[in-house]
Amino acid sequence: MPDDDRPVIGAVQPPEVHCMTLNVRRRVPRPTGHPDAWERRRDAVAALVTSEAPTVLAVQEALPTQADELTAALGPRWEPVLVGRGVRGGGEQVGLFLDRERLEVLERRSWALSRRPHRPGSRSWATSFPRHAVAAVVRDRSTGTRFTAVATHLDVLSPWARLRSAELLGRIVRDRGLPGVVMADWNSPAGSAPWRALADAGVVDSWSRASRQVGDPVGTYPHYAEPRVGGRRIDGVLVTTDATVDRVAVDVRRPGGVWPSDHAAVHAVVRWAS
Repeated sequence: MPDDDRPVIGAVQPPEVHCMTLNVRRRVPRPTGHPDAWERRRDAVAALVTSEAPTVLAVQEALPTQADELTAALGPRWEPVLVGRGVRGGGEQVGLFLDRERLEVLERRSWALSRRPHRPGSRSWATSFPRHAVAAVVRDRSTGTRFTAVATHLDVLSPWARLRSAELLGRIVRDRGLPGVVMADWNSPAGSAPWRALADAGVVDSWSRASRQVGDPVGTYPHYAEPRVGGRRIDGVLVTTDATVDRVAVDVRRPGGVWPSDHAAVHAVVRWAS
């Protein structure tokens, strides 16, 4: 296990971009002492993020109150770009927190993961409920590089929806015509059909391209239990093929002895040619 007080990756220097994704686990009724209780986990999430200091953070499953609390806890350094999955943008959110010191937000977009991506809240492919993706086009203030950052969360029940959603995400990134990073709880393991569909579109698993893996290759869904080496990576950072990946990690730190989520965070340090 890593030192819970020491970042696995931590702050990086240009031209490196530290990408991090974390399913924060939506707030559900739990006794305060339960490992799943948001009141127990909230400070651990904030401590994890602030110590790791990502340039780009993607989050999934954030209910509005959780997103508000996390925004307040992280402070003004990170600019939130979050959208709910409902028809009017309400409800459970996915989105991004972007380091204002490094990144200028040029454009914000969201799409439903459906046959009608421009209709918020729309559903297709037997999804259990609406799924969506949230993106920002940003300019790196240090290098001038522009890239697209995307956060999403694929469906938990429908393999068909996961595959079709991945194909849609590949088209979205390709149509932007920029370097890109797509961060998600994929609800399917690395190497499965959705990951392969994205690879076919030029958006590939950062893990397999990294110069170095930091820490043990554990699964990303420990569910508050001891992480298992060789477990499934269902959360991940995918990048366009023009990216150089310096290092990757699955983060099983427990700030203050508390699991931040039932999922582990995933990190990738990438850079693009200016």
